[in-house]
Amino acid sequence: MSVRLWVVAAVVALCGVFAGTPAAVAVGDQDLTPFYRQHLSWEPCGTDVQSGAQSGGATEPPGFRERLECARLMVPRNYSDPGRSTMQVQLIRLKATGPGKRLGSLVLNPGGPGASGVNYLIDSGSAFARLGQRYDIVSFDPRGTGHTDPVSCGSKLSPPPTTGEDNSLAAKEKRINEACGRYSGGLLPWIGTPNVARDMDVLRAAVHDDKLNYLGFSYGTKLGAVYAHEFPRKVGRMVLDSVEDPTKNTWQTAVAQARGFQRALDDFAADCLHGASCPLGTDPQHAQEQLRSWYQKLRDTPMKVKGETVDETTYVYALREALYSRSDWPQLRQALAQLRRGDASGILRLSNSGEGGGGGSATRAGRLPARQVGRDELPPQDQLALRAISCRDTSERYGGDDFPRAERELTKASPLFGPDIAPTLLDCYDWPVAGDDSSRDVSAPGAPPMLLVATTNDPATPYQGAFSMARALDNSSVVLTYRGEGHAAYTTGDPCIQHYVDDFFLNGTLPKARASCG
Repeated sequence: MSVRLWVVAAVVALCGVFAGTPAAVAVGDQDLTPFYRQHLSWEPCGTDVQSGAQSGGATEPPGFRERLECARLMVPRNYSDPGRSTMQVQLIRLKATGPGKRLGSLVLNPGGPGASGVNYLIDSGSAFARLGQRYDIVSFDPRGTGHTDPVSCGSKLSPPPTTGEDNSLAAKEKRINEACGRYSGGLLPWIGTPNVARDMDVLRAAVHDDKLNYLGFSYGTKLGAVYAHEFPRKVGRMVLDSVEDPTKNTWQTAVAQARGFQRALDDFAADCLHGASCPLGTDPQHAQEQLRSWYQKLRDTPMKVKGETVDETTYVYALREALYSRSDWPQLRQALAQLRRGDASGILRLSNSGEGGGGGSATRAGRLPARQVGRDELPPQDQLALRAISCRDTSERYGGDDFPRAERELTKASPLFGPDIAPTLLDCYDWPVAGDDSSRDVSAPGAPPMLLVATTNDPATPYQGAFSMARALDNSSVVLTYRGEGHAAYTTGDPCIQHYVDDFFLNGTLPKARASCG
């Protein structure tokens, strides 16, 4: 039996399980009933699923991991031809714990794109304890990530030809993308935000919810907005925290992020200077000169820490990681004090804190670079997934001729972060699959109002993006302002933000216009 006939037979067999179910569910002319009426078999999560998460910590309640349940959701690879091929989306949930009336499921997406929602719930599920009394907290690995058909580009990048060798950054990006096409060419056309939004609607039906209740961070705000555009009448209570700006293209987003991280670094420096013994000196000008001086020194003469190299890229990566949350500022201050004494161990430790794809770092992806790898090495899997999803979501294709201008513009926006962000504009150079700009349209006038949470000094998703999103949605959504530093306001533990978000999810109450915290 051919693969196509086998899949069709499996789908027909699955239909038999649901004899007597309501009328067929269809998107366009395609019958999707088997997918929408499937039964999920929840079981304890195996060690293979939990192995990608972090080890947990003091905030993880006893027995927390034993409460986790996993299942696989069948979805069509291609929604225009659902009988041809399917894929299995990895799900995870924490069942509602409280005595009150259960309100259904609350679906989480931690951002990225490329981050594992499964790892995020394992590492950060305790942050949603109050909501978890009334909701089953559910997350998933979007197609192309984690345990859901992860994008693969091989194990090692093939070396360039020795004759006429092109060592440019654009040439290396092209080699990476060619490898992704060789190993994942059959998958790449079917990932991207619109298809993940359709998967979420299948998930909504599979957990027996009439409406999707959803909390998305960073890139997850784009995913939630695209869902609302595609399924406006299926939107329940939806919160978008650290909102992406749907009106900006890839280039504009990169410039905005360079400015955002520079502003956050300036705020950190000002705070440091107000304290005693600041490693940046005694005045703002000297502080900026010192920060740039360390960058230059590490570029010219990298340092070694227990066999690991700490160079200028490691340094910028450490700065960036610490700027996602004001709670990390003391650690950054200590690391810079050590660096002043010739010890780079604190910088290395901070730079490593963003690796692993789980925990709070999941919301820290966006279109920002991982630390550079060797000339023949591939980026880690979550960065490859980020690349694949981002390139599917845009028709922009920048190459080597565009890079000098990009580097100039981004360096002007931030002398430290701009040169580190500029290479991301080459991610889609000669990508093997065409881009699709449809996810830029998030208009959803038929959807109920949502709650958009925006932080005034968010480095990764600048504050004004929430207002651009609210206008684009055109559904009377409310922007809640957190006056402070960092990314993903709900997870900072601010009681005011958590009160407003929890009140909306638990009681359906939106804040008044122009409400703020912090």
